[in-house]
Amino acid sequence: MAASGETITLELVGARLLALTADVRDLPQRFAGMEVRLGALETRFSSTKARMGALEGRFGVLEERITRLIALVVRIAERQGTPPE
Repeated sequence: MAASGETITLELVGARLLALTADVRDLPQRFAGMEVRLGALETRFSSTKARMGALEGRFGVLEERITRLIALVVRIAERQGTPPE
């Protein structure tokens, strides 16, 4: 507002009040914009989580297949009389 020693007029207070009122009216729009952006981020993280879950499932299947393949190779090697290393 005004520096010390200066008189504060009604016009100055009114102008400052109008400026503050405009700033306060602008806040809901800004918060709404932020809420939309955060919602979009939340959606992206949720989809990333779903993708990671799908990848985890795929890796689990691959791990199981590799385990079976290794067991098969070991059985074949045993039948051929190849000593394990």
